Amino acid sequence: MLYIVAGMEDELAGLQRELDAHVASAGVGFPLDFLVAGIGPERSGQTVAAALANGKGKPSGVLMLGVAGALEPGRETGELILAGGYARDGGLERMETIAADEAMLEVAEAAAAEERMPVTRGNSLTVDHLICEEWERRQLREKYGTDSVNMEDHAVASAAKAVGVPFLSVRVVLDTAEQKLPGYLPKLSKGRGAVISEVLVRPWRIPVLRKLRSQMELCQTVLTRFGISYLKLEAERRKGEKAKETAEAIY
Repeated sequence: MLYIVAGMEDELAGLQRELDAHVASAGVGFPLDFLVAGIGPERSGQTVAAALANGKGKPSGVLMLGVAGALEPGRETGELILAGGYARDGGLERMETIAADEAMLEVAEAAAAEERMPVTRGNSLTVDHLICEEWERRQLREKYGTDSVNMEDHAVASAAKAVGVPFLSVRVVLDTAEQKLPGYLPKLSKGRGAVISEVLVRPWRIPVLRKLRSQMELCQTVLTRFGISYLKLEAERRKGEKAKETAEAIY
């Protein structure tokens, strides 16, 4: 069982729709399950740990898909992030950096190349709050040397590592290093109703929200294209391994 995990439902919606509509043509011949882990390190880590503990049999891997903020200047919305390691902001304490699974990373690199997607490499940083200001992004990059920021990778990687399950996070740049985010953004993640209420009460915020919506739609498209490509290549890899095992058993 491959778990495909995201912090928000919107990050998985496009891939789920594509697989539901084209199950046969998608070329996925192995079991997988979708899991919305929630936003933030504590919530996401606990959700994934519980799923891994309560599932039937040992999962073959955990693939995290989602959006992230760029810490490195020049990165554009829609660029794919293939981080080789996951760090976490611990204030004064420097926490362990967890490495991505090499086999999963190789499949991800091949999937991105097949789709001709621009890719950002390096390490990602997990934080416990939304990074809104350019100065804070710069400060985090200088402190940790990471290229992107999110709120789940390290916690989910830790949950997978604790039970010996391979993990990889693949994200797409949503907000650039130069982009200032509104401080009210976290509460809008609660759902459509929160967005509507915000627009009705403060209509002057519509341009900012419209831009973010447009950026999110681009990210969803990239995640969907990548997800389909990754699953096809992973299915081929598994078939190849099975054929090799069968041949070795015969000879």
